[in-house]
Amino acid sequence: MRTRLSPAALVLLMAACTGEDGLKVIHEPPAITIFEPAIGTTFFEEQLVTFKAQVTTLDGSDVTDVSHSWVAGEATICESTGVPADGIATCTTSFSDAGAYTITVTAINTRSDRATATVDINVAYNEPPTVQLIAPESGASLQSNDLVIFEALIADAEDEADELTVTVTSSKDGVLGLPAIGTTGGEYSGATNLTGGTHLLTITVTDTAGKTGQDTATVKVNDAPSAPTVQITPDPPGSGAALTATVTAAAVDPEGDAISYRYDWYVDGSLYQSSTVPVVGTGVTQRGQFWEVYVYPYDGAAYGNPGSDSVSVSNSLPVIDSVTIDPNPAYTDDDIVATPVGWYDGEGDPEKYAYAWYINEVLDASATTNTYPSSATIKGDTVRVIVTPSDPYGAGAAVSSGTREISNTPPTAPGATITPGSPQPEDNLVCGLGTTSYDADGDALTYEYVWYKNGVLTSNTTYTVTSSDTKHGDLWECRITADDGEDTSAYGAASVTVSDVSSPDAPTIDSIDRYTNDDDVDLTGTCEAGCALTFYFSDGTGSWTEKDTCDSDGTYDYTTYVTRGYDTQVYAICKDSAGNNSSASNTVTTQACTPYDTRENTSGYGDSGAYAIDEWATLTDAGTTTITITANALDSTDEDWYVISTLDNYAADVAAGRNTYNFDAELTAGSGTYSFWVYKGDPDPTYMECSSTYSSTGYQEFNYYQQDLGEGVHSIPSDNKACSGAGNSSFNQCTDLTEDWYIKVMRNKSASASCDAYTLTITNGL
Repeated sequence: MRTRLSPAALVLLMAACTGEDGLKVIHEPPAITIFEPAIGTTFFEEQLVTFKAQVTTLDGSDVTDVSHSWVAGEATICESTGVPADGIATCTTSFSDAGAYTITVTAINTRSDRATATVDINVAYNEPPTVQLIAPESGASLQSNDLVIFEALIADAEDEADELTVTVTSSKDGVLGLPAIGTTGGEYSGATNLTGGTHLLTITVTDTAGKTGQDTATVKVNDAPSAPTVQITPDPPGSGAALTATVTAAAVDPEGDAISYRYDWYVDGSLYQSSTVPVVGTGVTQRGQFWEVYVYPYDGAAYGNPGSDSVSVSNSLPVIDSVTIDPNPAYTDDDIVATPVGWYDGEGDPEKYAYAWYINEVLDASATTNTYPSSATIKGDTVRVIVTPSDPYGAGAAVSSGTREISNTPPTAPGATITPGSPQPEDNLVCGLGTTSYDADGDALTYEYVWYKNGVLTSNTTYTVTSSDTKHGDLWECRITADDGEDTSAYGAASVTVSDVSSPDAPTIDSIDRYTNDDDVDLTGTCEAGCALTFYFSDGTGSWTEKDTCDSDGTYDYTTYVTRGYDTQVYAICKDSAGNNSSASNTVTTQACTPYDTRENTSGYGDSGAYAIDEWATLTDAGTTTITITANALDSTDEDWYVISTLDNYAADVAAGRNTYNFDAELTAGSGTYSFWVYKGDPDPTYMECSSTYSSTGYQEFNYYQQDLGEGVHSIPSDNKACSGAGNSSFNQCTDLTEDWYIKVMRNKSASASCDAYTLTITNGL
C-alpha cells in the first residue's frame, strides 16, 4: 500500500471488553515493533519509503488474524490490511512536502485488541535532476538518411545517474525509440533516424522521486534531391575525343534548395575522376573503352541518387599541331631538321610521319626523311617541309612548316696570340692571328681588334698596346673578330699578365751632417718612382725601421728623429709594386749632440757678428756676476758670436781711488778644441784685440783692465789698479772702460768634428 501525506498530530485510541457475567476479561493484544526505518532517518520529497513492523501474538492466535494500518500524524498513509504469515507488516508511501513526521502503526486482532508503535523520520527537499543535451546541437542540419547520435549529461543530487529515467521526444516524430537510462557516470547516448523537416527535440530526465529536468534542441533534417536525367556526347566518340555529360532533366529538391552536380566518370568499370567538371578532356579516351558517368545531385546538404549514361569509344586518326624546322637561323653548312609538334593519336598508336621537302618552293622528291642535307643548299635558298601523320588505320591531316631562308654563315672565330707571352712593364704588347677564320660561303674576311685591361674594354682598336699603358699586375686580353661583310664571327682571345720581375735600382741617401744640434734629421735622396722605401736605423739603443714612399719624380724627403748622444746609422731599401726589393743604399751616420747648442736652432742666430747673441744684462764691474756660456761649434767652419755689454763705474772708481773694472773671458772647458777672438765695440776685424799676435790662433783667456805701471812719470803704486781723479800726479787718472765686447768662438782647425762642447766663463771686476 502507498499513500502520500503531510505531517499531522496522531491520536491513538484503545478499547476494553466486558464479559456477560459482569466480569472484565482482559485479552492480550498483539505486540508490534517498527524495525525499519530507524528513528531519525532522513528521506527526500517524493522518495518511496517502506516502513516495516514485526507483529506477534501473545495469546496463541494466528498472526494472520491481525490487521495493521499506518498513519502519519492524522493522515492515513496505509489502509488496514492483514498481517502476512511471517508477521512483517509493511507500508510504502512517499511525502510531497519536507518536514518532520511521526509514523504510527496500529495492529488489531479479531477481538479488537490493539497495539501501536511509532517512529520519527525527516523528509528533506528533493532537488530535481539536471540534463544537458550535447548532441545533436541546436541549429544543426541533418540528413534524413543519417543516423542521428544523441548524447547528454544527466545528474541528480539524490539519485545515482543510472537510477534516472530518460525519454526523448520529437515534435515531428513523437517519442523516439532511445534507451531509457544513462550510465553510472552520468553519460547518456543513443541513436535513431529522423524524418525530413524541422524537429524540436526534448530530452526529459525523471528521478526516483518523480521530479524531472529537461533540455531541448531544434534541428533541421534535409531530404535529398531526386535523380537527374543525363546524356554523354559525342555518341559514339573517337579515341581521344573529349566527353561531355549534359543534364537533360534536372533533379528536384523537396525543400526547393538550389542543386549542383558531381560527376563520377568510370572507364571499363574503374573510377577515372570525381569532380564538379562534366567533361573528360581531349586525349584521354581510347579505342574500345566503355565509359560511364554517374551524376549526383547536391542540395548543399546531401547527395541524392545519381542519373547515369554510357558510351563506347571507336578509332580516331592521328593529328599534329605544327611542324618546326631547325636551326634558326639556318646557314649553308647546317642540315635542316624537321620536328613534328603535338602528335596525338587517340589510341596511343606509335608516331609515324611522311616528309615532303620543298627547295625554293620546288618539291625535292629525293628527300623523304626528317633531315634536309646542307649539301643541297646555298646562301639565299628557301626551305620548307610538309609532314603527314599516320597510324595503322590511315593518314591524318598534313601540316606545313614555315619557310626558312638559308642565311649568311658567319666566319669561324680566329685564333689570337699576344707577344711577348710573359711581358714586363717596359714591353709593348702585340696581338696576332694564331689561326685564320673560315667562311663557309667563301666571303672575303677582315679582322678587328679590341683590348681589355683588367676586364674593362679600352679604346684601343689596334693590334698593339704600348708599354706606357701597362704596369705590373695588369691583365691584358686581346680579342679578334672576323667580318665577312654581313656578319661578324665569335671572337678569338688571348691574354697575358704584365709581371715586373726586375729589382729596382738601389736608392741613394744624400750626405747629412755628421754631428748636429737637431734631433730631427732630414733624409733626402733618389729612388724608383712610387716604390716603397724602408729605412733601417741602428744606434746604441737598438735598431728599427721607418717607411716612406718615393715621389713620382724619383726623389724623397723624409724627416726622422734620433736619440741624442748616439751615433745613428741608416740605409734604405726600395720595394716596387711587384714586390721586388732593391739592394741596400749607401749608409749615412749622424749624431745629435748632448748637451746641445740650443742657440743653433734658429737659422743665422749667433753665426756672425751682425747677429751676435745678446742675451745678458750689462755686466758691471761690481764683480758679483759671472756669465757662463756652454755651446758647441760642430766643425772648424762654424762661428759662434756673442756680445757682452760691460759697465765701468767711474765715479765709484775715483771715490775708491781704484779702477775695479776687469773684463775677463776664459775657456774653462774645451780649451784644447776651441779658441776665441775678442773685438772691442765692433765685430769688424779691425777692432780685434791683440790682432797682431792672436789673429790666427785666438785666445784661451782674455783680460782687459786699467793698470798703473808708472810710465816713468811716477813710481809704480803698490796696487797697480790704483787711480785718481784729475790733477794727482802720483797716480794715473781713472779711465771709464765701459764697453761692448764681441766674442767669436771657433773650433780649432786641428780638431776633428765632434759634439764636444765648450764653456766660456765671463766676469767683470774680479
